[in-house]
Amino acid sequence: MGADALSEEWFDIDAGELRALGARTMELVIQSLEAECKSPITPTMTGPEARALVDEPLPRVGLDVPSILDVCERIVIPGSRRNGHPGFFGYVSSSVDPVGVLADAIASALNQNLPAWRSAPIPVQLERTVVGWLSEAVGFGPPHGYLTSGGSMANFSGIATALRNAEVREECGRERLTVYLTDQTHFSSKKAAIVLGIAEAHIRTIEVDEAYRMMPGALIEQIERDREAGLVPACVCLSAGTTNTGAIDPIAGIASALRDAPVWMHVDGAYGAAAALTESHAALRELFARVDSLSLDPHKWLFTPLDCGCLLVRDDMAMVEAMSVHADYTAVSNTEDDERYAYFDRSLETSRRFRALKVWMILKARGMDAIARRLEDNIALREYLDERIANEPRLEVMGSGLSVTCFRYVPESGVGEQDEPSIEALNRQILDAVVARGDLFMSPTALDGRFALRACIVNFRTRRADVDRLVEAVLDAGLGAGLGVGRDCS
Repeated sequence: MGADALSEEWFDIDAGELRALGARTMELVIQSLEAECKSPITPTMTGPEARALVDEPLPRVGLDVPSILDVCERIVIPGSRRNGHPGFFGYVSSSVDPVGVLADAIASALNQNLPAWRSAPIPVQLERTVVGWLSEAVGFGPPHGYLTSGGSMANFSGIATALRNAEVREECGRERLTVYLTDQTHFSSKKAAIVLGIAEAHIRTIEVDEAYRMMPGALIEQIERDREAGLVPACVCLSAGTTNTGAIDPIAGIASALRDAPVWMHVDGAYGAAAALTESHAALRELFARVDSLSLDPHKWLFTPLDCGCLLVRDDMAMVEAMSVHADYTAVSNTEDDERYAYFDRSLETSRRFRALKVWMILKARGMDAIARRLEDNIALREYLDERIANEPRLEVMGSGLSVTCFRYVPESGVGEQDEPSIEALNRQILDAVVARGDLFMSPTALDGRFALRACIVNFRTRRADVDRLVEAVLDAGLGAGLGVGRDCS
């Protein structure tokens, strides 16, 4: 088949037509961002209804793009959850900075792959700059690391580096290595350890205190027992802001206890590490300077569009030792240090999206100081929520930290152990009722086996009025469930 026969299949779009499509697309983007405050948070549809809207045969003949954009406007946008709504208190899904949305469009148009400097010189250098900025901002120190899809991949890569470090140091196999965490550690750390070849029997769950923080004494005792048994303690997985309650493990105490012990300290700060930007949590900067690796997610609390996580590692060569595998087709012939830099020697990924552009543009446009003030606002709102709960006899705080609070509705008479099943049933009803409103959203969790309502504030749109609305909605739903005593409205 000759070139002329193929010409009808070219996918380029005329510049004039592309501008018109771009204008229509940008209008949908603006509509979507405007709808964050106005539309229901969750789509009101069932699974079968959603399937019926989008299930169709494989397209064999193309459709005109304006018609496809119409489908996006009619189905895709209304069928998506509004994480940026000021009443969204669920999970750790932040409101998105519009500057980051613009950056993602540019990054998609550039379509850069970032395995190494030679593949995308400025994008790679921009990522190295951004990683350095993030490291400086949270007090970690060395600008070694890279951007990832999120905290799970950052934790995986940090733990992989720790395990390889232990293997090389002790000249042993992975079957002797042990990993330490708590029942509050994000599940991605345990998952990573298992996938990386650590037997579940060698993944130690360390006790937590009443604030759900790892107990240093219990950790040290377990490490000593493991050493006596001929095992090799390889990695302690700490948390700087657990998903459940925002708890921060006692990093300083554990670092001091392990000062003379060659055990890698990895901190999962995917959610909470950003708090180090604030003056109220400035002490985190000194703590992060004492650990071996740290994960943090710009898409969690720096208002960056998904996906964008980050791994910071103190020893660059430790990453290379853990991840570098030679192949002839990846050989780097450059001799200058910057030009020789390769992410495929430090990361599991070879194909890597240009994630740095959105972080770079947001930081350039807003400045880190303004972002820190937004984080302080979120923390202050959580403190206000705790005050509101403390002043309501039928609400009980179960755990609280950073910008997240777990609480529940209880009868005025209190809760006995035998009442727990009915209290759980009541709070499940309350959660369903609050979410069904459309203007509020919380997520469920459990603390010490007790069901809890979880409110997380990582949103630059949320205000005190939204917190008030949440508290009133929970109280009204508790009253409406018929299992509690009505509030005194006198």
